[in-house]
Amino acid sequence: MSKPESLLSAFSNKRLSVVPVITGGVFLYLMATLALETQETGERMVLARYLNFVLCGFFAFVIPHLKFPDNRSYLLKRLNFNGKQLTQYTITNLFPLFGLIATGFFIIAFFDITSPSNDLAGKALIFVYGTVFSIGTGLTAMYHYSTIGRKSQEWQEGKKGEKMMSSMKQVGAIPSVPPGSFPSLLTTTSLTTICMLAVVGGAYIGQISGLPVIELLPAVLLLAYSGGKFISKTAIFDAHFYQTNAFYSELFLNPRAVAEGRAPLAYESLYWVPARWKTGAWFSLLQLDRKQPMGRLLIVAHLVLWLLFYSGLSDTVIFVFILLMIIGKCMALYRLISKPFAPLLFQYKMLPPADWIVVRFFVNLRWIPLLALSLWLVSLFSARVDSGFILYWLTIDVIISAVTAILFTILHEFRIKTAYA
Repeated sequence: MSKPESLLSAFSNKRLSVVPVITGGVFLYLMATLALETQETGERMVLARYLNFVLCGFFAFVIPHLKFPDNRSYLLKRLNFNGKQLTQYTITNLFPLFGLIATGFFIIAFFDITSPSNDLAGKALIFVYGTVFSIGTGLTAMYHYSTIGRKSQEWQEGKKGEKMMSSMKQVGAIPSVPPGSFPSLLTTTSLTTICMLAVVGGAYIGQISGLPVIELLPAVLLLAYSGGKFISKTAIFDAHFYQTNAFYSELFLNPRAVAEGRAPLAYESLYWVPARWKTGAWFSLLQLDRKQPMGRLLIVAHLVLWLLFYSGLSDTVIFVFILLMIIGKCMALYRLISKPFAPLLFQYKMLPPADWIVVRFFVNLRWIPLLALSLWLVSLFSARVDSGFILYWLTIDVIISAVTAILFTILHEFRIKTAYA
């Protein structure tokens, strides 16, 4: 490893590692549960296709929020990485996520208690198909979002898309997002659609050809496409990287967002929070929405939940997935105890440590109505969901919300004495 890369590794932020560790553990448990529910190799391949369907939406929605703006861009500028180094940095940044997903596909393919040595060739194909397709999808999404900065800035400044925005306003369809967000929205939609069609197309050509290995073709094409795109932009990738990071920094922090259609959370909207904790809750939610908007992610998660119910998967699978959604939503609190979001002395001056437990509990409660609504909609077409089922999961959500609020406050505000003793 060269000296700049060594310095970058040395200054890496290790504190947030607890979030991916817990989320990854729940994900792998879900994969093991799904594998136990399927016996035949054909069923496992169908399961791999379902997972790739979900990953198409996941990568298309999550990459902008997960990777931009890069929290180490200030250090990268000082290390003066060139285009090749930034390309390598961008791709390797996804390796932990790819490793987790590949492990999930390995579990789906080979975790077979009843006949572990049966049809190893077919199981190996499932593992290779799932891994290659997911990596191709992830790299394709990363490339398009990494190079979207200039186009988004032109939309934001009115150099592009002006006719479209004017037409929408004339018919009363005033956009609820800044103009600069439209390229991201279009990219999200197109990536999801194209990658999902690639899943369907692979299954179709594999079936009509009678050669299951042919199903790998769309996955290989996706991987080759993304690799080729990164290689073609290597020489000028540093310009794309910093333009995109600058745009997303402006998008999340721009004080003119209200005038441009992206109104921040209104203080008055927290009428359900008691006055003592309302300021802290508003302060926390405002920061979280700017840096890690949860709305679109949770909507995608609930769409996947409906798909699981529609597919008739077991109660165990449903249980694990809902638990994963609740834990993932509550783990977003961990970002709010990082130093940029919650300077310890500022937090202590605003409220006593015990009050931050209540504040974070209310932050977690924000999305409980969405869970109730989603499960109620499922109850309209599935006899597996009734009022008792909904009440059970709302109770679980409340308990996990309280536990994470207590845990994160102990890790942060309650260490005031030891931090400054």
